[in-house]
Amino acid sequence: MDEPLADVKERIPEFAGYADEVARRAADEQIRAVVGEAVAGLRDRYADAFTGELAQAYDAVILRCEFMNQQAFKSFEYQSIDDAAKTQIARADQALVRAAGEAEKVRAEDLRAYLQSVQAAFDARDAALSARPPSPQ
Repeated sequence: MDEPLADVKERIPEFAGYADEVARRAADEQIRAVVGEAVAGLRDRYADAFTGELAQAYDAVILRCEFMNQQAFKSFEYQSIDDAAKTQIARADQALVRAAGEAEKVRAEDLRAYLQSVQAAFDARDAALSARPPSPQ
């Protein structure tokens, strides 16, 4: 978990982590906020490009940044999770943080592919959060 978590903490120095339900909720908000801020910058840079399907794709990503996926998160919030599960979640968070870092490099012609990659990263994170078997106590 060290490398993925180090990447996340490089972008979010005060990253809350996964120790308990309070930290997990804060970490979820931090990840979504970083991605949301990065993606919002695209709308500022390429305002004329966001029409039709591209505008819908953008809005879908922004919604995921604004609101947690309650269904995925409830599987994760209160359960005891082992180090392997934490590593899997940290890798998913790392992918989202890296996607946020790529936003400033995205060109207008790459917007659709970029937004699809962010959606896929959110999907992978939701899958990681949902796949939590309880750790043996």
